[in-house]
Amino acid sequence: MVLPISFPRLSTAGLVATFFLFSATAQAEQAKEILFAAITQGHASAELTGEQATAWKKKTGSNEPILVEAKVLSRFKQPECAKLGVKMTQAKVPKKEGGTGPLEVGWGMNLCTDGLPPAESVDWSKAPQSEVKINKVSSQ
Repeated sequence: MVLPISFPRLSTAGLVATFFLFSATAQAEQAKEILFAAITQGHASAELTGEQATAWKKKTGSNEPILVEAKVLSRFKQPECAKLGVKMTQAKVPKKEGGTGPLEVGWGMNLCTDGLPPAESVDWSKAPQSEVKINKVSSQ
């Protein structure tokens, strides 16, 4: 179950500490659970577990928890659709120059709870179109 958490202005250290405080109770096997909860509740965060977490940890070289936070930045006219701000954080990630430190990755995305982007956020005229080839079939 993903729980909504309200964050007033917090420093990065305060935010990381808050993540660790709540990560013991809120977990999600897939990031989409957190994203969908944020669309519904306005904000959600949890520790990512399962295969996605295993793959992330293998890439980063850290076994620390992966904390995911998502919040609604704006809503679309289409029901259950929003522009989300998403942030993934992990501590003790090895650095190229030696030692370890926190890794924080953030991005924005348009998403609906059905897993698709909102129709109004996609300009289909600019989407790449694959060439359609028609094979002629000779009659017998």
